[in-house]
Amino acid sequence: MTTVRSGFTGPSKKIGGSTDYHVDLKLLNSLPLAERVKVFDTLAERYGQNKRNIEFSNAGVSGNIYNPKVPFSERAALLQRAAGAHAPSSASFSSYDFYVPFQGQSRFQKGAVEDASIYIPTVAGGSVRRGSGGGYGYYSEALDPSGKVLYRVGHGNVDRPEKDRGLLVPEVPQLPSSESQVALDQRVQGQKEGANAVATLMEKLLYGEPKEETGLFGEKLNSMIAGRMNSNRAFVNEFLQYNPYIQGKQQATTDFLSGMLG
Repeated sequence: MTTVRSGFTGPSKKIGGSTDYHVDLKLLNSLPLAERVKVFDTLAERYGQNKRNIEFSNAGVSGNIYNPKVPFSERAALLQRAAGAHAPSSASFSSYDFYVPFQGQSRFQKGAVEDASIYIPTVAGGSVRRGSGGGYGYYSEALDPSGKVLYRVGHGNVDRPEKDRGLLVPEVPQLPSSESQVALDQRVQGQKEGANAVATLMEKLLYGEPKEETGLFGEKLNSMIAGRMNSNRAFVNEFLQYNPYIQGKQQATTDFLSGMLG
């Protein structure tokens, strides 16, 4: 599971109402609890790369920070309380309200939550579509390969939408059945890191560096690219061919990645 950006937090008048600079994530009710935990683990890891936390805000869970390192039972219990703390928004989805303050800061401190990137998890072989309005501000939906909406994230700033109107998520390549579990795990991990690196580079190339992510494209990322991306050329080729992020920028993106990959 990887993530893509879904705009930025904003003031109430720009996000469809409700409280300034918060995020609203909706998960399909039929998702197993383990899948919900996986979603939040993925999001917490991504926000952590920006030095931010997921901090719930509804009564009963206000101030609780999602920590992917605590035991599963604690993470699951927190998500159940957080879903119960939000007023029902539909019969099909559970909602979670949270902020993404910088680590070590309170969500009430000025500058801690303003204009933060918002992310949504994606499903291999699925897609992401964008929208705006309906009291939800700028939002994104993650669909599975059959077209079913699994996740929604909204209350993004309508003045700062993504440039794409939707994107396709590459399939995870099928591995030989004779491959050992250890080798399979290592290969899948390399593919995930390579996919994240490409997605991050696309954001930098097309959008510039969000101010809270200054320094993200330094030595550590370059080292990861050098060590991982040569084994992910098939993914890169598929990304270049199908991802709407780079429509109209095929040659520029190819040249950029070729220079990074050597």
